[in-house]
Amino acid sequence: MKVCVLAACPFPANHGTPGSIRELVEATAERGHEVHVVTYHIGEDLPLKGARLHRISDLTGERQVIVGPTKLRPLYDLQMVFKAIEVIRRFDLDLIHAHGYESALVAGCCRPIVRRPVLYSAHNRMGDELASYDFFRSKRVANALAWVLDRTVPRIGNRCIPHSVNLQQFLLARGLAGRSEPVLNFGVDVERQQHGDREQLRRHCGIGDEPIVLYSGVIDQFQRVDLLLAAMVHVLRRLPRAKLLLLSTVPNAKHEHELRAAAERLGIARQVILKVPTDMERGLRLLPIGDVAVVPRPCTPGFPIKLLNYMIARLPCVVYASSTSGLTHGEHVWMAGDDTPESLAAAILRVLKDRALRARISNGGYRFVRERHDRRQIAADLCRAYVRLLEPTRRWAEVSMRPSPRALTPNGQRDELGGSAQEDELEARIHASA
Repeated sequence: MKVCVLAACPFPANHGTPGSIRELVEATAERGHEVHVVTYHIGEDLPLKGARLHRISDLTGERQVIVGPTKLRPLYDLQMVFKAIEVIRRFDLDLIHAHGYESALVAGCCRPIVRRPVLYSAHNRMGDELASYDFFRSKRVANALAWVLDRTVPRIGNRCIPHSVNLQQFLLARGLAGRSEPVLNFGVDVERQQHGDREQLRRHCGIGDEPIVLYSGVIDQFQRVDLLLAAMVHVLRRLPRAKLLLLSTVPNAKHEHELRAAAERLGIARQVILKVPTDMERGLRLLPIGDVAVVPRPCTPGFPIKLLNYMIARLPCVVYASSTSGLTHGEHVWMAGDDTPESLAAAILRVLKDRALRARISNGGYRFVRERHDRRQIAADLCRAYVRLLEPTRRWAEVSMRPSPRALTPNGQRDELGGSAQEDELEARIHASA
């Protein structure tokens, strides 16, 4: 299959949605499919293996990676419409995979012209986060726009694919059961190991043997780092030597200043360490410093990529129960029952004080990711969703005449994980249809 992936955001980039798109794109390309990514002119210097990247023209000179809406993004989205049409026609692509709301709007503009089916990937709900960005002066206007977007944009897709149970329920509540795919977990490269001597890393960061609570990700308001700071006040009353290490994956001077000011107001500035790694790999190598890793956002609609990164690094994790999807309390993670700083603090303290518990949930989380979030298996499931999208179309006859792809490992060998059996099944279906 020949796929046009729309990423209406800075891409590739070292945070949530762009990170999950990158994992899916690379894993799909590894299976032998032809993948083209259409995106903004902005992106970090990160490798993208196996896929072709098509950027819009740089008309503004903007270079900074910014999470959330900006005044220039409508222009970039309009440029993406023309770029996507050009790429689809030039390479005769089979389908459009639109990640998120803006990409879906771009796909909706392209579809009448290129006549390709659209798969919409549901990464979030606008009602959860649009009002939290500084872009809107009026929260009422932001919430009204989010209400409209949540009820219209997912309908653009011929098929919809939710990336968590919460988002599946969101799509079903919008009456989209007839076009919704099963939940597709986000995937990570489970063979990517986090190397580095823990003690040496600690010395490099000016940290001794004190307990370390770790957060890694963007520090925008919607991530609710404010709840983590408030929780640390309670943690420090019981464990005065503890420290909070924040690894900000996207530099943002304004948010960094606000975070430091908030720590000062709470009286914990000396116990908060803020670092901004210069690249994704360096940030991932710092994860083993932590004793417990935290996802402080309650009611998360999707499955946080940061949580997968924590778990594959064998870090014991604390999350709010309202943000979990398929995880078991005490086996994969430790959950805070109420969406409050006090509840989060109690969960952090419970894990920090129990070495056996830390070992159990760190090992359980690691197994969970390897069994359910290996990006190779996720890509196999995604390709079956592509098949279901294409089968009702006239283009399926053309696709069915092509040789079946063969999944390859990085060494060029046939991939046996989600590989031969699924690909043989796919090949049989193709030839039966032809």
